[in-house]
Amino acid sequence: MVSLLLQIKGRPPRPLGPQTPVLLVGRAPDNDWVIEDPSISRIHAQFEWKPSGVTLKDLGSRNGTSLNGILIKEAMPLKAGDKVMLGSVPLTVGTQGQASVLIEADEDSTTLSHASIIMPAAKLRLGEGADPAAGSWPQALACIHELTLGLIRDVTPQELLEELVEKLWKYFMADRGVVLLRDAQGAVEPQVIRTRGSSGSNTKIRLSHTLVEAALERREALLINDTHLDDPELASKSLILSGVSSVIVTPLEAEGKVIGLLYFDVLGHRKSFNKEDLQLATTLAHVAAAKLHSARLMAEVQKTRAMEQEMAFARAIQQRMVPPRKPREASVDLYAELRPAKDVGGDLYDYHEAHGRMFFCIGDVSGKGVPAALVMAITKTLFRANAVFLEDPSQVMAAVNARIYEETDPAIFVTAFCGFLDPNDGRLVYCNAGHDRPVILAPGRATRVLDTRPGLALGALPGFRYLAQEAHLAPDETLVLYTDGVTEALNPALEEFGFDRLQTALAAVRSGEPERVVQDLLEAVDRFASGAPQADDITLMCLRHRPKP
Repeated sequence: MVSLLLQIKGRPPRPLGPQTPVLLVGRAPDNDWVIEDPSISRIHAQFEWKPSGVTLKDLGSRNGTSLNGILIKEAMPLKAGDKVMLGSVPLTVGTQGQASVLIEADEDSTTLSHASIIMPAAKLRLGEGADPAAGSWPQALACIHELTLGLIRDVTPQELLEELVEKLWKYFMADRGVVLLRDAQGAVEPQVIRTRGSSGSNTKIRLSHTLVEAALERREALLINDTHLDDPELASKSLILSGVSSVIVTPLEAEGKVIGLLYFDVLGHRKSFNKEDLQLATTLAHVAAAKLHSARLMAEVQKTRAMEQEMAFARAIQQRMVPPRKPREASVDLYAELRPAKDVGGDLYDYHEAHGRMFFCIGDVSGKGVPAALVMAITKTLFRANAVFLEDPSQVMAAVNARIYEETDPAIFVTAFCGFLDPNDGRLVYCNAGHDRPVILAPGRATRVLDTRPGLALGALPGFRYLAQEAHLAPDETLVLYTDGVTEALNPALEEFGFDRLQTALAAVRSGEPERVVQDLLEAVDRFASGAPQADDITLMCLRHRPKP
């Protein structure tokens, strides 16, 4: 499947392909592609690349996403030449260009005459034609050639190290060869062991700590001959007792970081290593380390991408669990919006018709991320299940509390507010479990705070008795519920939005219509934050009493 290039006029194009398979677009700073435009929602749309094709999906944006002039709701296939509209921002889809090669006729026939050596490349790689006075250079060149092929092949790190040790072990005619690698905690572990007559970890090889430290800590390459006669500090007992007469130690270093070492030795006085051997081992160790480092980085990148993709799927699943912001048909005017601070969050809201009334709830799970999201899903499900059979919000709260206590970690709790609103007379029966107090907007009058007793957060104590309270909403009065992500929103000076600013913002709303109230309040929070990252989930819910004629 071809990779695509997404282009918005005046912005750098964004690729979509195997290297970037998922691209989340929106105004929120945690999107993959942040587009600061008022018509773009905080989490607006998702582009996804798969070998089978590319799709575009709207993620419940306020102003919608259209493909070739048609507003989309589900994931739709995308191809080069398509025209996309994100809110009011146009986007074009193209393919990524490929480099080209032009071979021109050479008018100068003397080009080859400038070469000093002309011979078959295969013979040159095997060292043929080299200066006989160079000693072992032909064999060294052949070894470099074979190892270079191994280094550029798509092999695993373990296969690469085994081939490196095998080739150099044979070339050096060494008795033993070892590769030690550092793990994530810095501990050193053997990865490859090669000895005469045996290859594997069953053979015990004694390595001098001094030599290991010299390579790993001081990044030194060492050549030692006649260890029992040389520097006694380096000629440790481990070398003498092992009968080692010649040693090569060189670090595996890449990007300024030592990830391990390469070690070869000779027992007895069969032969000695020389400077050229050390140079060869050091050079190839450096090249191998570079590939190992690249392989590790690639593995981390792939792991990160897989995690990001899984989190994107988790976010999509969680968003599907949250009901629509606005019910299609309801006896009460209602609108809600949830903005997670991370890929997934712990805020929740729900509503549905029950017993001739509108049941609603809002909640905030302690903590963030995946654990909070799991508890959020459990809590929402429990509220919905219990509100179908129980007509008293205090009984609903008690039932949910008991199950949360049983099924979640004791360190996790949930603040929540739930109630039933009668669409005929505005009678409101509600219960609070440690949640922020709602505010009531009344047309032509000052805002007022709903009288609520705080109660205990869900999951803290299994047998806690919650109290149901009652109030009345007059015609056109609006009940505003929110989570502490609103009042605790921070600006760059680390000041909180606070309850006073919340009341001021609500007093300035242009209409008591629930959607207008939510949008005006979110805009007030965004202005206050001035681009500071969102520290907590933000959820708002508004219900307006509009009696039928």
